[in-house]
Amino acid sequence: MALTTVPYLVAAASQNSNWRFGGFLLAVEDGNTYIAKMGEGARGAWLFTLPYSTEPQRGVLVYSFYLLLGRLAGPNHDAQVIVYHTARMAFGAGLLLASYLFLAEFLPRVWQRRLGLTLVAIGGGLGWLVAILFPAGLLGSLPVDLISPEAFSYLVLFGFPHLAAARALFLLAVLAFWRGRAVLAGLALMGVSLIQPVPVLVMWAVVGVYLALSWWWRRGRGARTAWYCELRTAIVLVALSAPFVLYTTYVLSADPVMRQWSAQNQLPSPSPIHYLLAYGLWLVVAVPGWRVLWHRQPRLALLAGGWVAAVPVLLYIPVSVQRRLIEGVQLPLVVLVVLGLTVAARRQRRWLLPVVVGLMAPTAALLWLGAFLAAGTPQEPIFHPADEVAAFAWLRQNATPGQAVLSAYQTGNVLPAYAPVVAYIGHGSETAFIASKLPRVTTFYRAATSEAERLSLLDDGRIAYVLFGPHERALGDFDPSTAPYLKLRDQNGDYAVYEVVR
Repeated sequence: MALTTVPYLVAAASQNSNWRFGGFLLAVEDGNTYIAKMGEGARGAWLFTLPYSTEPQRGVLVYSFYLLLGRLAGPNHDAQVIVYHTARMAFGAGLLLASYLFLAEFLPRVWQRRLGLTLVAIGGGLGWLVAILFPAGLLGSLPVDLISPEAFSYLVLFGFPHLAAARALFLLAVLAFWRGRAVLAGLALMGVSLIQPVPVLVMWAVVGVYLALSWWWRRGRGARTAWYCELRTAIVLVALSAPFVLYTTYVLSADPVMRQWSAQNQLPSPSPIHYLLAYGLWLVVAVPGWRVLWHRQPRLALLAGGWVAAVPVLLYIPVSVQRRLIEGVQLPLVVLVVLGLTVAARRQRRWLLPVVVGLMAPTAALLWLGAFLAAGTPQEPIFHPADEVAAFAWLRQNATPGQAVLSAYQTGNVLPAYAPVVAYIGHGSETAFIASKLPRVTTFYRAATSEAERLSLLDDGRIAYVLFGPHERALGDFDPSTAPYLKLRDQNGDYAVYEVVR
């Protein structure tokens, strides 16, 4: 975890009088939304409202993780970034410890567990090779190794504390279920649901597949009593973890703004070829590893094998967040890979082990190196111009929290992370009805647009302020100083803040 923090420290040290580090090297747009959510928590919110949608909102009980982090951090942006990365390191370490506990259930030797933990932390697929051969992507997508933290833990460790916390609890829930501790499993999975509800569905599917396989395996062994105990544990687990999943499902269908957000939050699975490139090498080694586990501990083999077998079905069921349904499958795969390398292929282990690990590790290494190099070069979107940050500071001091601000998309993505305002546009899924809003914003900044059309946008969006900087100038040649309904309130270099005067 200290190693993953080095590029962030380099970025912080690279700040100067012209550029400020925004806090993120990976998934920068999403990172800004996390700080915006922490800002809501710092202002006392318990219910979340989309900071990139100006429609009236009632607030819903989601993203509590970041609202709570915001209460710890307070309103200062730098403090929020520090708390974010402190949480990333803490929950990342917790995820690695939980992963070790999971591995220890399957692997009897300490050195096997340490090998497994190494693969959990840095193991990936052949995405590094795809990135070299096809820099623009393959079959309409970048490699799974680079875009899916649900698929590989090193992405989680590098950038997402909420996913680290959710996966750690997820693994603890699996272990508690396995040991028959129903209430503990249910409470751990309830914690997952409060952070990220989707993994709860994965857990239900994994438990369901295991119960079906366990029934089949036990049917001729006269061990049905043990199966009924497992079933009771599963029922308690589902009962305790279901309420918040049901609440989230209801909110995403009943609340009009959240329903639109859900409709725009599309994470489809890429072509199966991408998953073969990501996991093909793993599966080649995992198959003999599963045979080893089957001979040693058949029930554990059913759990691990059933989990891995269920994933291809989960990845392509008709839901909007298909890609997230691969959650946690790296862990049982690591178990099977380690057994395959250290037991099934023990005679070839001396040369096979470094070859396999050498093919699995480069993607994480390239990600770290790319982040390290980007951290030393101040430029957008990782860094923000100091004048832009000064404009945001003026809004933070003078705007009323919750007021709407019009800007270009790039500016709008950063704005709510620095000021307690709502951006008219700024995020692909969290800006409701973004497809219709984007052309309206572009039209607003063109000189040929009629005043009536501009005023219509300002009224419809309940806009209180209009930002004007390089990204806005790139949209058109409109001069806001000529508009009688826009009053200049702040000027910092190329960045100006205009108040809408009605």
